[in-house]
Amino acid sequence: MDHTAAKTDPAPRVEGDDSGRWSLRQLCRATGFEVFRENLNSVFYPAKVEVREHAAPVLPSSHLSAAELKHLTVGYVCFGTETSVDPGALGAYHVNIPTFGAIESHCGPRGMIATPGHAAVFTPSEHTYLPRWAADAEQICVKISTRALEAELEGLLGHPVGTSVGFDLDFSLTSGAGRSWLSTVKLLLSELADPESLVHRSERHREHLESMVVDGLVLAHLHNYSAELYEPRPPARPRTIKRVLDVLDAEPERSWSLADLARHAGVSGRRVQQGFQEHLGMTPMTYLRRVRLERARQDLRASSGSVSDIANRWGFSNLGRFSRAYREQFGETPSATLRNAR
Repeated sequence: MDHTAAKTDPAPRVEGDDSGRWSLRQLCRATGFEVFRENLNSVFYPAKVEVREHAAPVLPSSHLSAAELKHLTVGYVCFGTETSVDPGALGAYHVNIPTFGAIESHCGPRGMIATPGHAAVFTPSEHTYLPRWAADAEQICVKISTRALEAELEGLLGHPVGTSVGFDLDFSLTSGAGRSWLSTVKLLLSELADPESLVHRSERHREHLESMVVDGLVLAHLHNYSAELYEPRPPARPRTIKRVLDVLDAEPERSWSLADLARHAGVSGRRVQQGFQEHLGMTPMTYLRRVRLERARQDLRASSGSVSDIANRWGFSNLGRFSRAYREQFGETPSATLRNAR
């Protein structure tokens, strides 16, 4: 096999970045198996990790990088030798995203071969076992706090979750929803790898990206609450919509998720979406963007900062996208509004 040609989408490889607490930090590379195993277990789970064949004193292809956030631990793992991993019941939700090679993966009675394009999703209480992690296999690993995921789902459903969320083991990342979720994970990784990104300066932005990963998994992948999550429901009543409008108008700069809005409304996220479409003809996030743009326009007209400062003030982390959206809504660029005001 031509490995160079096959690795078209490698995981981010961060070279020992210690610039900030939230960086994707290299923990070890080209090291011995025992050192690698100790570092892996310290950042993810205590697990029985064994080589399937005799390992060299130093594994030249081994690489472990990780970042521990509020609700997630994300990392890049490559053993460089054929390995088995047996952590048992994880106590957290977890997704392994192969970027190269194959990993035999089991969760409870279910099994699959995880490969690029097919992630493995593990639940907290069932026995997780990876009996064969190929020597050339590389994975992005995402550990998700049990409470964080279940709280997001409860917000979307509009009621408490009575049992653990039982995800299907095999998560296709080639479908539209799967591709979208993978893009969100890559966005988080790229932000962590960039010491000048907002992740390192804004707790709100960092937690918003975490929420996007958790929300996206719940919405994109099949589980035992999926049918309820997507079943048709009556549109939310106008007073329910008013509750959401009130919080969006009061704090448009906050990084709202659909689950956040559903909790404020006291209904499911699905009903919030339906109610907005029924009564306003748009999604909650489209409405939020319009409010943010209006507030930004007010500040530009008052010359209360630079275009970049005002964009960040109202929750726009990408200046190019802000400028495009602003021009679409108002027919002129933000800089033109600011220039005219001065």
